[in-house]
Amino acid sequence: MVAALALLASPGLTACSSPSPAPPRQPVGVETSVSTRYYPVRGTTTAAIFAAIDANGLVETSGHRAVGLTSAEWKLTSGDVDARAVPCVFPSLTIMLHLAVMLPRHEAPEVLPADLRDRWERFVARVAAHEQRHVDIYLEGAKAMKTRLEATRTAVPCADLEKTIDAAWRAQQSDIERAQTEFHAADETKARSEREALQARLDGTRARLEPVDAEIRRLDAELADLRRQVDAGRADLVAQHHALAGRRGAFAEEYNRLVADANGLIDALNWARW
Repeated sequence: MVAALALLASPGLTACSSPSPAPPRQPVGVETSVSTRYYPVRGTTTAAIFAAIDANGLVETSGHRAVGLTSAEWKLTSGDVDARAVPCVFPSLTIMLHLAVMLPRHEAPEVLPADLRDRWERFVARVAAHEQRHVDIYLEGAKAMKTRLEATRTAVPCADLEKTIDAAWRAQQSDIERAQTEFHAADETKARSEREALQARLDGTRARLEPVDAEIRRLDAELADLRRQVDAGRADLVAQHHALAGRRGAFAEEYNRLVADANGLIDALNWARW
């Protein structure tokens, strides 16, 4: 999840006076930093927790709501060009990249029920891992930027240096953003596959619930009829009534198990929607 990048123009890149040859190689430095902040999340149920996340206000540059966010600020700086040198000597460049990561943090995880706390911990770990991959892509991009800029500064005449550096900068920024987009697409494909698998299991569980529920209702009607006959003096039907009640109990246990499975899958789907 990425924010718009700010490219600050480097001062003094046009002072080269000699049209050739290419300037000597000068170092390109990279300075990076990563800061992490947290926004508060409240709630002791799945619904309450996600309502708090919805209300936190994180929004991607695409306009989509976000659980975590990584923003980047870029700057390229240089010293003064020695225009008296022949060939001109271009000073060292410094690529500066600051990354700011925003993650959710529950205000009181100790009050969550054990199963919900486990889901929360796995959820925030997944969000943190997602944002870390964004961070890694940026850091890898900064290293590639260094290599790219060093290469361009030994391959062009002085007069074309500023233009070439600017083109290399923009090209590498495009590569970084493309890598971020590809990661998002791959991650979303994986998440969608997981959701579809959960939904298929839920649909299968619900399909099994329907005939069990229908059988319980049929047995209830039969038991009610037998109960009326037993109450009317048909003692010979007592054993049949008990046997039918036992069968109904077994179906009820199966029904309750399936309902619990369905509820668990619904909860898992809620956590997998991000």
